[in-house]
Amino acid sequence: MESLSEKDHMPLCKGVDALRFYGGDTRERCSNGYMGRKSRDAMYGDENAYRTLNALLFEGNKNEQERIWKEGHTLNSEFIRKIEETIQVYTNIFTLMKVRKEDFDYRVTGKRVDRASSVTNYENGFTQSFFSCSKCDYDSAFARKNGIVLIEAELSPNIPFIDYDKVLEKNEYTHWDEREILLPPFLNIELEEIPLTASETRIVKDQNKKPPMGKYRLKTIQFPDYRRILLDSEKMLWQQIIDGKESAAQLLEKMNENDREQDYREYICWKEKLQAYLKIEFSRIWYGGDER
Repeated sequence: MESLSEKDHMPLCKGVDALRFYGGDTRERCSNGYMGRKSRDAMYGDENAYRTLNALLFEGNKNEQERIWKEGHTLNSEFIRKIEETIQVYTNIFTLMKVRKEDFDYRVTGKRVDRASSVTNYENGFTQSFFSCSKCDYDSAFARKNGIVLIEAELSPNIPFIDYDKVLEKNEYTHWDEREILLPPFLNIELEEIPLTASETRIVKDQNKKPPMGKYRLKTIQFPDYRRILLDSEKMLWQQIIDGKESAAQLLEKMNENDREQDYREYICWKEKLQAYLKIEFSRIWYGGDER
């Protein structure tokens, strides 16, 4: 079966433009290579693409409920309807992580303001979605969440990641000054709680003006070869993803409409198939070849 990582879809998905898109820069690249106007496409023009791209990688639908029902955001169902292109965005970012990993200084610690509800996920030993942190200090601009914690990411050699300011030029990425480091989903990690400083408690506030509920050190370990773990047929997963995408898109729209009575088990099951497929794809990219 041909891997999606071997195909080309929309021009925006190619190379570093998938990374730019994930980071909120929706400008289309002109034929001369320079940045042009912002995309008007319902998917590729979404300046908050990371919200939906990440939500689809979390187990269950609690992340969607947090973003939509508690924080007042809307997630974009076009990412589900165009799932072939969405998967191309995921795989191209992960491919870039492998290609450009040598551009990183391991002495740098990444900092992140995260939802307090995310800690349970990290305690399970894995990143569930893409994990973005910054080489800058903690910033309240990223604390507009419902209950926050501070995280220091201790990065180790031989893991997938991207250092934005080593990969992108300042004139081709509108958020270059944020100095981001991006870790992949499904990465094996360890987490330990550490003390908050007085200044961190005083300066960083959540959307309700409350201080952080805690602080944690996250240590990266390795990216597992999920081909050794998952027994699902990749071909079968792909067919289930395609067959169920319209129903999943409609259920995400129900969440956007604040429908709290709806049964979302079908949506959750569809996401599980997507996540399993991506774990296999990422493993193929990182380790090369076919294990099975």
